[in-house]
Amino acid sequence: MTFANELAQRAAAISLETSGDEAIHVAKRAVADTLGVTVAGSGAGFIDSLETVLGARSAPGKATRVGRRGSSTMLHAAMVNGTASHALDFDDCSTTMGGHPSAPVVPAVLAIAEERGLGGKAVIEAYLAGFETETRLARGLLPHHYEKGWHPTATLGVFGATVASARLLGLDAGELANALAMTVSMTSGLKSNFGTPVKPLHVGQAAHNGLLAALMTSAGVTANLEAFEHTYGFFNVLNGEGTFSTEKILDDWTGTPEILQPGIAIKQHPCCGSAHSAIDAALKIRAAQGALGPDRIAAIETWTHDRRLAHTNRPEPATALDAKFSVQFLTAKALVDGQLRIADFAEGAFMTPPVAELLKVTTSAGHNDEDQYLGRVRVTLKDGSVLEDTASTNFGRGPLNPMSDAELFEKFSDCVSVRMDRAVAREAFETVLAMDRLDDLAAMMGFFA
Repeated sequence: MTFANELAQRAAAISLETSGDEAIHVAKRAVADTLGVTVAGSGAGFIDSLETVLGARSAPGKATRVGRRGSSTMLHAAMVNGTASHALDFDDCSTTMGGHPSAPVVPAVLAIAEERGLGGKAVIEAYLAGFETETRLARGLLPHHYEKGWHPTATLGVFGATVASARLLGLDAGELANALAMTVSMTSGLKSNFGTPVKPLHVGQAAHNGLLAALMTSAGVTANLEAFEHTYGFFNVLNGEGTFSTEKILDDWTGTPEILQPGIAIKQHPCCGSAHSAIDAALKIRAAQGALGPDRIAAIETWTHDRRLAHTNRPEPATALDAKFSVQFLTAKALVDGQLRIADFAEGAFMTPPVAELLKVTTSAGHNDEDQYLGRVRVTLKDGSVLEDTASTNFGRGPLNPMSDAELFEKFSDCVSVRMDRAVAREAFETVLAMDRLDDLAAMMGFFA
C-alpha cells in the first residue's frame, strides 16, 4: 500500500466520536481565534492587492471574504482568508508542526461549508482530521524539514487543508489518497520570505491548494499515488534521504490526539512565536521594575535557541512586518511599554523614539540549551545594576499554561474591534463556540462579513 493510501485511511477514520468532547472544544476555540485574527489581518494593504490580482471582488460565490464586506468563490475566499489569517502572525501554533496549524485549514473548510450549506459538526470533524494530518506529518519530517528552509505552515498545512476539504466534500479514503498525492505537487513556502507579505501569502496558497486538490479529485483528475515515496517525491525532494521517518508519521493514530497533546498554543503576542520567550522574560523584568527606557537602560542582551534566532536576528527592522520577526525590537518594546498590541505594529508608527534608542544598545545571541523554547534577557542599567529573567514559551499559551475562554475572548475582541463593538464581539464569539449546534453557518459567518 502506498504512503498516500496509508495516510488517507488514518485521516478518514477520525470522527467526532473518536476525538472526544475536549478535542471538539479546543477545535471550536481554534476556529474562533482564527476568525478573530483574520478580521484583524484583513485590513493589511497587501490583501487589497491580492483581491485585485485575483479578481476576488467580482468572483461570484457564497464564501465570505472575512472582514472584507463581500463573498466570493470557495477558492478565492480560501486564498484571501488564508492570507489574512496569517497577515499579523497572530494565529495559533503547534510545537510539533513548528508552525501554525489552523490558518491553512479553517479558511478552506469554512468556504466549503458556506458554499454547500453544511453545519458546524461537519466543519469541526473536518478540521480535526486536517489538524491531525499536518501535525503527524511533522512528527516524521521535523526538525530537518524546518532547518532546511521550508515553512511548515505552508508545506505541511496544505495537506491539512486537503484532508479537511476532502472530508467536507465527501471523498472516500481512496479519493483522499489521490488528493494527497496531487497535493505533493502543490507544496511550497520558503523561510527566506519571512518578514515580508509573502509569508502570509504562503498560508493563503496552502488553503487554496488543499481545497483545489480535493476539488480536482472530486472532478476525476488523478495523481501518482506513489508521489510521497517516489525517488523524486515529497520525502526525498523536500527533506532528503535519511532525514524523515514514515513510521513516526503513521504510528499511534488511535492514541491521544495531537490537538490535545502537545496541543494548540494560542498566541498572546501579535508577532513571531520564536521571540515570545524573550518577550515574556522582558515582561517579567518590566513587571518587577516598572517603566524602563533609554533614560535608565545601558544595555539589553537576549539569548534564544539557535533555531529560533536564525530568523529573528533582525537588529534593524525596516518595516512593521519585519519588526514582528525582530527579537531585538520585540524585547525592547516589551521593556518600554509592558505589552505588545496589534496597534503597535502599524506601518509608519511602529518605531517609537524610545525603542529606536534601545535598539542601538541591544544585542542578541543564540544558545543550544535542551529547552529550545528558553529565552533569557539581561538588562544592564546605567547605575550599574543588572536585571535578568527567563521564560520558556512554546510559541504561545498551550496546555501547560492554557488561555481561558475569558482570556481568549479578550484577544478576540481586540482583533475584531475594527469591525464590531464589544457586545457584538461577545455574541459572535459565543456563536462560534456553539457552532456544533448550527445546521448552517450562514448566520455565524454574517458576523465576519
